[in-house]
Amino acid sequence: MSANTWLRPEKGNLVIGRLLIWVALHLGYHITALFRWPATLYYATFYPSVRRASWRYLTHLHNVGRGQQPHYGMVLAHIYAYSTNILDRIYLLSGRFPPHKIHIHGRDYLLDALKQQKGCIIMGAHIGSFDVLRYFGIDAPVRFRMLMYRRFLGETSRLIETLAPTFQADLIELGHADSMLTTFNALKQGEVVGILADRAHDDSRSVPVTFLGQTARLPAGPHQLAARTGAPVVLVSAIRQKNGSYHIACRRLTDTLSQGETQSTLHPHILAYARWMEDLCEQNPYAWFNFFDFWEEGL
Repeated sequence: MSANTWLRPEKGNLVIGRLLIWVALHLGYHITALFRWPATLYYATFYPSVRRASWRYLTHLHNVGRGQQPHYGMVLAHIYAYSTNILDRIYLLSGRFPPHKIHIHGRDYLLDALKQQKGCIIMGAHIGSFDVLRYFGIDAPVRFRMLMYRRFLGETSRLIETLAPTFQADLIELGHADSMLTTFNALKQGEVVGILADRAHDDSRSVPVTFLGQTARLPAGPHQLAARTGAPVVLVSAIRQKNGSYHIACRRLTDTLSQGETQSTLHPHILAYARWMEDLCEQNPYAWFNFFDFWEEGL
């Protein structure tokens, strides 16, 4: 495992988190939104690794012709977008986000996948809102489960999650002895399993691919899961728009993968996933929320 990794305690301040939630639930969105710029400046000032990770990502995006020449204002805008995502998360999990501001395109891909009666894997990334992805999954005609690695989840995130009473019940937590068995059974029962497939927590099970012109390691596990279960894979993104609404877009990655697929034969599917992420980053450069040394180049 590289020394530069996302597998570290999540940043955040529990006291500030409690204050933010109280203000959000009692004073409303517009008042709470005033905290976004102070939060942005706080993270940009006291967490230089976040600032450097943003600069590195924006630089790679520019170098492959998919973004502007980065400047410090873009770094602040990037962190500000993440602050907005955290604020929206409070309203999404507490059930106070207006449903009419969530627009879904391509739902038929999910419904068609479920007709195969092999379950379905919704594959996303840390681009846009995970909680809007969860909203999409919960809206499916079958049970939705989310597969997550939570060993280093911060106290602020746990606090926000308590706003959704069913959040824990819908989780399958990676790292437990029965995690894969539970996931296999969920798919076997025709359920939908959501996975954010852009972070590898085990380098021995990751695959090097070119992403934004540089080598990055992506986990093979989600694609191996699809191959072993025969579950179709639907790529889903949930991106915040300028008017504060969310646009959920679905597309098919693959109907089924052969159980005989190896890590090398899965490579084209993982590469297709990486190309999908690149397109999302080009269209929504500030929606990338991997604020760590993603390319393991040193920050």
